[in-house]
Amino acid sequence: MRRRPKLSENGEIEDPMDNDGLSVFDSYRITPQDCVETSRSCFGLATLHVGTLLDHGLTVIRDPEDDRKILITDMPFESPGEANAERLLDTIAETARIAVRCRHKQKN
Repeated sequence: MRRRPKLSENGEIEDPMDNDGLSVFDSYRITPQDCVETSRSCFGLATLHVGTLLDHGLTVIRDPEDDRKILITDMPFESPGEANAERLLDTIAETARIAVRCRHKQKN
C-alpha cells in the first residue's frame, strides 16, 4: 500500500512524484544491504512476486528515474475506504514474505 500524496492548501499534490505509484526496489538490481542503507529508516524488507501483482491486475513498470526500482502504478492508497481496494491490499500483503528484519535509521 502507499501513502496518499501530501496536498497543498489549494488541494494540489505538492510532490507530483508521489502520484506515480508505489516505488519498490528490484531485488535483481540492488542487494538487501544496499536497499536498507538507501532508505531513511527501515524495519525490514519484504518481497513481492511480480507475477502475483500482475495476476491481480496491477501494472508493474520500471521506474524511469531509478533503474533499481519498479513502480506499481495502480496500487491503491492506504485505507482506501473501498471494499475491492481493501481486499486487494489484504491479498497482496498476505503474499508478501519477510526477507530481512532490521532496525536501521540513517544518520543525519
